[in-house]
Amino acid sequence: MAPRFFVEVLAKELGHRRVTVNSILPSATEGAGGLDQWTATRGAKANRSQSDAPMHRMRTLKDTADAAEYLASNLEDFVSGQHLLLRRGAAAA
Repeated sequence: MAPRFFVEVLAKELGHRRVTVNSILPSATEGAGGLDQWTATRGAKANRSQSDAPMHRMRTLKDTADAAEYLASNLEDFVSGQHLLLRRGAAAA
């Protein structure tokens, strides 16, 4: 909770300088660390969790990189104090 609060406070403190502060909150990432091992041991259950998601796939490193690129670009100069949740289109719990 503290990192989320930190982003929101910094956004308010730096907004007058036209500095944006946001965060990316990624979910499980395909090909990252222990996820491959978890998928291998869970088999059908892991595949079902992918098919239950609206996008029917796991998030990739490219998905996270694309989100970071958006937040670093001029396209988001009006977005600040936000938390970009990357969850394959699934609703936040």
